[in-house]
Amino acid sequence: MPADKDKDVDKSFVELVRSYFRYYCDRSTIHCVRYLYDTQLHNVERCCLYLCLYIHGLFHSLTYSLCRLIWGVLLVTSVTLCCSFYMLLSERYGTQKLQTVIEDSQYPVFHVQFPAVGVCTENRVNWSKLEAAKAQFLPTNASEDVVEAFVTLVKYLTMLRFDNFEFSTSEMEDTNFEIVNFVSLISLANFLVLRCEDILVPDSCQWRQTSFNCCDYFLLEKTEYGLCLVFNSELSYRSQMLVKREGPAFYPKHNAKAGQGSGLNFNLLLNDSFKSPDSRVTDNVFIMIKPPTQMTNVVYSIRPNTETHVAVRPQRTRTDYNTRNIPPKRRNCYFEDEEIDVGTSRLNQSALISNCRTNCHESYLVRLCNCSLPIFFVRNEKVSNCTASSLRCISRHNDIFSYDKHLEEDSYFTASKPGMSCPCLVSCDLLEYFTSTTTLPLSPMELPASSALKVFKVDVHYQVDMMITYRTSLEFTSIDLIANLGGIFGLCLGASMVSGVELIYFLTVGFAVYLYDNNYYAILRKNLQNKWAMGLRYLRNEVSHTHQGSLPVDPKLKSKLRHPFSSRANVW
Repeated sequence: MPADKDKDVDKSFVELVRSYFRYYCDRSTIHCVRYLYDTQLHNVERCCLYLCLYIHGLFHSLTYSLCRLIWGVLLVTSVTLCCSFYMLLSERYGTQKLQTVIEDSQYPVFHVQFPAVGVCTENRVNWSKLEAAKAQFLPTNASEDVVEAFVTLVKYLTMLRFDNFEFSTSEMEDTNFEIVNFVSLISLANFLVLRCEDILVPDSCQWRQTSFNCCDYFLLEKTEYGLCLVFNSELSYRSQMLVKREGPAFYPKHNAKAGQGSGLNFNLLLNDSFKSPDSRVTDNVFIMIKPPTQMTNVVYSIRPNTETHVAVRPQRTRTDYNTRNIPPKRRNCYFEDEEIDVGTSRLNQSALISNCRTNCHESYLVRLCNCSLPIFFVRNEKVSNCTASSLRCISRHNDIFSYDKHLEEDSYFTASKPGMSCPCLVSCDLLEYFTSTTTLPLSPMELPASSALKVFKVDVHYQVDMMITYRTSLEFTSIDLIANLGGIFGLCLGASMVSGVELIYFLTVGFAVYLYDNNYYAILRKNLQNKWAMGLRYLRNEVSHTHQGSLPVDPKLKSKLRHPFSSRANVW
């Protein structure tokens, strides 16, 4: 009897599911679904379907069941297409490709900072101050060997550059640098450096066709070419004072005009007395164009007695913040609020990103020579400063220090070249300055009267007054994925987000309410109660597991639970 009841309950549940499915098909907003159980298909719809199949020579007559089958196949095909398109879109979204497009082709240049302009002479020291340097750095009773080693040290400082220290190691082995290790290289370089008053012609400096005092804005700063005079920078202490005095909105300076004479103009004058008599350095001057927060950049050499025009074209590339979930190595940039590891915390976050390569170069110097050289880098308190004898190590590893090596370049060259591999990334708000130089000889009227003097005229200006800005973003964002999925589901099924919510409702809440309205839960509860009672009776030996009904049992065994090791006839 309980088994029959169970069967009735199962049958009732199947009928309820079938009935509820018909109920859903009648009310679904998804196309084709209502035709699966439409018993009242319109004659026009039948005729159209019959005609289409008759033209193809398939059948001459159709029944309702076949019509429902066709609509079902059509629905399954549409769902399959939706799933296929979904997989393609998901794969495209998962690749997270980046695209760079022009954001603004007419962006005024005055919105960005004018570049910092560095002036570096190839001769690093003022040789005319040699005697003063001896008195400043050597003891009064210094021996001839100490004085000779000191003079040799100054000669090496005249051409000291991090990326190209031209003196050979064998040439330096003959000098006993150990006896002058007490001399601080940074202090000596600061004492002997060619200052603004030494090389800049007074009253020659102009900014936007307005004269200014050259030495108020050309400040000594550290670069990998040594101590250079830099205009419009914000790295040194004096430049920070300029920011406070003029305000962050007005310093570093901006410029709105383009063309010759519209930016920075200045003249340089070098004297042969600045060089030692047997010096191998030339009279060339290096011009460095860089962002105001960057310590060093590539330089352009200009020859004496010339007029050089440096045309600057700024370019800005901004990376959208929606790429933040992409690893920095894939998007090739850092946001300013991201944590980066460059081996130092002596600069602010923006400066760290701009000077990542400089910090990497310093790490190579520390690794190979176990010291740092504050002439080129920010003072590092974690390691000792290089001494005079450390110049041998710098010369010995000059082939490494003089070459920036890309991580994958060995795959394209037959001979591997040693160098510094720095996996540095740029800022996600990148401002670059592209330059072109034009050098013209000065007319005889503009040449200095003495051959010992060398004059340079320099004009740094914007090439255009409107710049191009670029924007890097995800090629396929989550919004694009949702929009494309909505279009695909609408095309194949005529469905929308509301249709999806409707389907979820009918499968959950709607189905539960439908079962409740048809009194299914009461039948199910009664059936479960019967099964529970039957199980208890079986455990208490009130019914045999081999019979459907109750059998007489021994009163002594009543209320005792069955046990598999009991010797009774009706054990498990």
